[in-house]
Amino acid sequence: MQVLLLGGLFLSSQLPLWSQSALSEAGIGDDSGFLVELETYVKYGGNIDVIDGMTGKDYHGDNQVVKTIHSNFPLIMGGLHNKLLELEARHMAFQMTVGIRHGERLRELAKTFGIKGLYFDKENWLKKERTILTRLKAKPFFKIKEIVVWELEDLREMALRGNERARNIRFNAETLSWERRALTEWKVNIRTRNSFKRVTKIQGLNLDTNRGFHISDSLPGSVYPSSFEEVKISYPIIVSRREDAQVQIDRLQRLIVQNLSYLYDPFSWAAPRNTRFRKRFASRLKTRMKERSSRMSDRDWFDPLMSAFLNDVATLKTFGLKEIYSLFVVERFENTRHLMGEAMDPLNWHEGENRPAPRSKRNRRLWLNFNNPSGARFVLLDMYLRYGDEFLENLRGKLTGLKKKTESKPLILAAIEEVSGVSAENYIKAALKAQEIGILNYRDR
Repeated sequence: MQVLLLGGLFLSSQLPLWSQSALSEAGIGDDSGFLVELETYVKYGGNIDVIDGMTGKDYHGDNQVVKTIHSNFPLIMGGLHNKLLELEARHMAFQMTVGIRHGERLRELAKTFGIKGLYFDKENWLKKERTILTRLKAKPFFKIKEIVVWELEDLREMALRGNERARNIRFNAETLSWERRALTEWKVNIRTRNSFKRVTKIQGLNLDTNRGFHISDSLPGSVYPSSFEEVKISYPIIVSRREDAQVQIDRLQRLIVQNLSYLYDPFSWAAPRNTRFRKRFASRLKTRMKERSSRMSDRDWFDPLMSAFLNDVATLKTFGLKEIYSLFVVERFENTRHLMGEAMDPLNWHEGENRPAPRSKRNRRLWLNFNNPSGARFVLLDMYLRYGDEFLENLRGKLTGLKKKTESKPLILAAIEEVSGVSAENYIKAALKAQEIGILNYRDR
């Protein structure tokens, strides 16, 4: 059995590759032209202090690397902020058009299956995301509070003991090199007439490996643009008196752009970028199904199955098969909510730091099972890919023509047999195998 691709839907999807943040997804961190155009960017507001890491006082060294980084940092931040605003505004406009159209398709499809009352309130559609965008337009979230300078030739682990500023640098015995990190704490103040709640997001990034962590509370829908506090960052740099100054400048500036491409992601408050916007349709349909009475006696299996399958049918028409596989692969193998940057690293550099490190999902075995709603969903998807509306009409007739409470699974099995012409048992076995192959092939590409 081979999966029917419905006129090349799988190949024709134009959705972008989903990355962790808008800036990293756009490849800003690897765009050499970004730094070439540095002088054209608007200067990022605010003064940046330059601190001597050893003494904690203002840095007075005559180092050309430090002077250039200090001078260019506001320009880099201004450029990144403008890019982020442009990318997220465009992404929001896409979701406010194509996303709403997809929601309408799903609503109409659900109605034909007797699931009425599914609405996506345009007034409150993407409310949190629109609030964050409004705040981003008003002023930047980030302020580079200080650059902490460490001179390589003076670094000794013994000399750093008890130095609080040294908590963000360490000597890596495996690579025999010094590494730096940036820790940020985002605070959002949720005020109502009768209550106050502070929501916090903590991030950390190894500035030399671009690996880090992200820990966030849930952001309520009652947030306002004024709720967000400014995020202040202490950014350490290590300079050498022996290495060529321009080589150091080029390396540090490139790393700054890469680092902030990951760190500067205010929309991660709503959800990780690789799942943001993509799960709300099936989730809303499932919620609506739970709110309604049903003649199905096996609702724990039926409701999640049908909400996912009907959303799949609408997704095929809006985005293509690639989007279905892409989201499943992200959730099953790649999505780590606490990931920051290129790989997960809790950055537990010192005693008392014990942030957990989630295991990678990359090599998790894939085994789809029809008795599980997530597996049955792919059987129904396989049927629709092969037989299209013929299967949909047969299934609709069986599910909407009921007079009394019954189990849904026998009805679905009957629809599979009648449309495919083979036993449901044989079809399910072959369909699950075909879908597993399709998913793994997509993942491994």
